[in-house]
Amino acid sequence: MERLRSINDFISLRDRRRLEWGPEIPTIVIPAGTCGQASGANDLIRIAKRELLEKKLTGKVHLRITGCHGFCQMEPSVLVEPRETFYPRVNNKDMARIIGAVSNGEVLRDLLLVNPETGDPVEKQADLPFFKKQVRTLLERNEKIDPIRILDYIENGGYLALAKVLSKADPHSVIEAVRASGLRGRGGAGFSTGLKWAMLAAEPCHGGKFLVCNADEGDPGAYMDRSLLEGNPH
Repeated sequence: MERLRSINDFISLRDRRRLEWGPEIPTIVIPAGTCGQASGANDLIRIAKRELLEKKLTGKVHLRITGCHGFCQMEPSVLVEPRETFYPRVNNKDMARIIGAVSNGEVLRDLLLVNPETGDPVEKQADLPFFKKQVRTLLERNEKIDPIRILDYIENGGYLALAKVLSKADPHSVIEAVRASGLRGRGGAGFSTGLKWAMLAAEPCHGGKFLVCNADEGDPGAYMDRSLLEGNPH
């Protein structure tokens, strides 16, 4: 791992990462959140890795393991980028077929999800009835990021806000921006985040301060954080 000594170093790392990954190279994305693993995603991952190595396809096809994409009832699933081909409820035998199809630029239409209203197979994830009318915000980056690889997050714009804040060196402007945004906690109280940060900043302390992110799963009716933290912990 290289040490970044400036904001320019950080921007350079992000740009290099985007060039090195090669967005035109097909990528097999396997969601492995709690729902995916419970449905057999780990078996698909092992098969995909074996097939890519045995058939010497690691330079031709990439593999990305991610958190949940939100369509839990269709797990284990596979998404193929950049075509956005979505395969639902993939079994072990079909995983090997998908590897071969992706390497040849083909789509296995018999594995696609069928639109229950029209009876037609739907290839692209964005065209699926489940996703079509959604505006995804919290989970939108999950399919782009392997949660244990920080470079995936940086490549997709992660920490750019931090770089912007550090370049300004004006802590009060950060608090005011958060206050003006209207951002609130996702628990029952919906407490103002900007006000909370302002209160923390006003407290005298010479030994440093820590802002703790509460990711509680036990409050009935409150937002559940697990899928977000599993898929995009940064």
